[in-house]
Amino acid sequence: MNIPFVDIAIIGGGPGGLALAQGLKKNGSDTAVFERDPVRTDYVQGFRMRIRQRGIDALQANLTPHLFQAFLGTLGLAPTENLLLDENFARLEDTGQAGREPEDTHIEKSVSRITLRQILLSGLEGIFHTGKRFERYEELPDRTVVAHFSAGSTVRANLLVGADGAGSAVRRQLLPDLRSIDTGVRRLAGKISLDVAAHHGVSPLLTEFNTNIRPQDGRGLMITSHRVDLSTYARHDFINAEDPGHRDIPGFHFNNTTSYTWWNTAYDTDELGPDELLETLDGAALLQTLLQRIGHWDERILKLIRHSDPSTVAFLKVKSSTPGAKWQTGPVTLLGDAIHAMTYFRALGGNTALYDTGLLVRQLVAARRHGKPLLTAVHDYENAMREHGYEAVRSSLSAMQRNVGANRPLKSVPAL
Repeated sequence: MNIPFVDIAIIGGGPGGLALAQGLKKNGSDTAVFERDPVRTDYVQGFRMRIRQRGIDALQANLTPHLFQAFLGTLGLAPTENLLLDENFARLEDTGQAGREPEDTHIEKSVSRITLRQILLSGLEGIFHTGKRFERYEELPDRTVVAHFSAGSTVRANLLVGADGAGSAVRRQLLPDLRSIDTGVRRLAGKISLDVAAHHGVSPLLTEFNTNIRPQDGRGLMITSHRVDLSTYARHDFINAEDPGHRDIPGFHFNNTTSYTWWNTAYDTDELGPDELLETLDGAALLQTLLQRIGHWDERILKLIRHSDPSTVAFLKVKSSTPGAKWQTGPVTLLGDAIHAMTYFRALGGNTALYDTGLLVRQLVAARRHGKPLLTAVHDYENAMREHGYEAVRSSLSAMQRNVGANRPLKSVPAL
């Protein structure tokens, strides 16, 4: 049987997988991306991603100048000033710690995940393949690897990169004993367009600042905004005002040209209700559940929640990878959430995945252009990736513990 061959096969078409493909293509490497779904409709896809220096550096290295300028030109603006309020809308003293991190100077930069995907897909025709559900890989005696997909298709490669997210099928085979952590934290999040907020008279203190509601008793609420300049999109005609694949989905959650304020709050397991109930509720019912919990708060805060678009509201179990795993280097490696998925606290996940791509492209270029043995290059990538990725996981977990105060032990559960 004649199996198609590609030098670097990438499983997963999220930001990490696509940025890796862009970097390899830019450097003349033979690569292909294999993705299960033609359109991303997972809940997180509808939100912005806060951009950090590590993400910017990786994108600048991996993208052509044209695409990098499109990325910079279509960045959204987030608030730069922080505000602390209690549940009665009284201002609290800012200790100077909230939202300020010495290594990060880009608090005002955020990108729609939909827009970023459109940029990262540009020019990958013939490289990006959808409808490819990865099932397993097989290492051959010549140290190449064959990826098997549903419906019987296969591809052979010198290196297989698992960039297929927190539920990575590649990781399940490579590291079958590695488990994810159920942190016991349960998150609710939602969005309100700035136009709707203005129509209902929502206070500018909740739309113009990075606002943290810190009640005297109970869980906090984080609020921030993502502002889009539509004129910048017009200068980049390959970016759609609305992704065609999201056209039939109600609400504005998957519209990447709507400016909005978004909020999120986190509770311990069972505080808002049992998981098996909350997982069955739609956005409108989840809003009512939250409003019943915080109904004694100031009406100015409740108004923001009450008028949020129900299509943007969902209940999420917050999970994390287990940092520290090591393995023997071979023709299969991992990237991004596939190996170091983390909580949303500190907004490190997406940027860390992008940073991985910069590390891996650099090593693969050294292998293909300068004669560095491929497995040595992969080994050096894995060491560097583990060092920064596991630190990000630990930092994210620490931030979650500080913010939610979940003192119970974390529960190890099988990776899904």
